[in-house]
Amino acid sequence: MKKKKLAAGALALAVSVSACGCGQAYELTDSERAAVVYYSAYAVTKFNKRQPEGIQDVAALEKQMALEKEEEKQKQEQEKQQKELEKLQQKEQAQNQPKQEDPNTPQKQYVSLNQALKLGGINAVYKKYEVSSAYTETDSFMVSANRGNELLVLYFDLANNGNKTVKCDILSKMPAFRLNINDKLSVSADTTILLNDLGTFQGKIKAGGKQKAVLIFQVQKGKLKQVKSMELEVTAGDSVSLVKL
Repeated sequence: MKKKKLAAGALALAVSVSACGCGQAYELTDSERAAVVYYSAYAVTKFNKRQPEGIQDVAALEKQMALEKEEEKQKQEQEKQQKELEKLQQKEQAQNQPKQEDPNTPQKQYVSLNQALKLGGINAVYKKYEVSSAYTETDSFMVSANRGNELLVLYFDLANNGNKTVKCDILSKMPAFRLNINDKLSVSADTTILLNDLGTFQGKIKAGGKQKAVLIFQVQKGKLKQVKSMELEVTAGDSVSLVKL
């Protein structure tokens, strides 16, 4: 308050002196005097370090700026995490959506093993597969895997569902077999001397009877951790057929 009065007096004195230059002192009205006092008090307070309205506390200002900077950093980090989450969700959705087939890509045409081998009255049915180091038909016939390989053995049933004995001669057709596994691995069947080799089978099957047959493939060790799909490509003469197992 003391500083305000001093400032007001100083300003009034300055006005009086300047007015004296014109030859006549200027008398302030009460309202003018109040305005001068208010302005002087504001001017003094503005540059008073001890007043909160004056020069701001630098430490408080730096603290406030640091807080705002930290909030902005957290906001940017949240936005970044949100974008990454959205990208991950979009990727998962794309993986879960069924793949759109290219209309220009030729569609695979599958046939039965009977049709591929032209077996007539014999019904050939795929049963299962087995992975091993060797396959034994009898004590006299055994097939072992080559070094670094393992055997993939496919088992089939040749069934005569008719009421008459049927002669089954696959050897005369001289078929070749190639197996496509998981749309990645492709291997050809071994030619063996096994009596039940599907590619060289010859024999008669009684009415209502069955004969077991196999196809054997050599596969590099470690390649068959999981079998998801298999397609058997059968070549008989000039005909090439695809059988889904």
